[in-house]
Amino acid sequence: VHDQCKLMFLAGHDTTASALQWWLWLMARHPEAARRAHDEAQRVLGGREPTAADLPQLDWLTATLKEALRLYPPAPSLTARRTTQEMQVAGWRIPRRTLVFIVPWVAHHDARWFPEPEAFRPERFTADAPPPPRGAWMPFGTGPRVCIGQHFAMLEMTLVAAMLLQRYTLHTEPGQAEPRPVLNVTLRPAQSIWLRLARR
Repeated sequence: VHDQCKLMFLAGHDTTASALQWWLWLMARHPEAARRAHDEAQRVLGGREPTAADLPQLDWLTATLKEALRLYPPAPSLTARRTTQEMQVAGWRIPRRTLVFIVPWVAHHDARWFPEPEAFRPERFTADAPPPPRGAWMPFGTGPRVCIGQHFAMLEMTLVAAMLLQRYTLHTEPGQAEPRPVLNVTLRPAQSIWLRLARR
């Protein structure tokens, strides 16, 4: 239990921080999406702090977070598995005991599942949108070894995001270039992202 709690704390801290960093950038770059998320939070919360019970009503805000996780998954090269037998996948012969890497970045940017894959489109993840095929969106992994902290991470990010939008509007600094993502344990921007937070 001790080791699992320790893993959850350490893995959840850096990945959540990375995801929120990219989400903040996207909200600053897309003020209409941010305004809609703010208006939703105001309607649902009425100025009070959010709780876990509010999450089902924060559909658009959750969609912006999921789209940020699609564009910038904190663990873009998630994990590896070793095959237990020879198999054929998409015309490729994979010998037994081959190490196969699961790469969410590739699936998340595949136009077959996400038209205009480089575009920020939170409507892909609203409650009335058709869900992506299984395995197309997997920032927390998939299958029997899916991240134990996925629900906690979404809860934590949504609460923090709602509180930020209640208090601030987000703006990019003039002339700031699009951040270039690099893998450094988690997905980070190559240079610092500078944003202005204006108190509401």
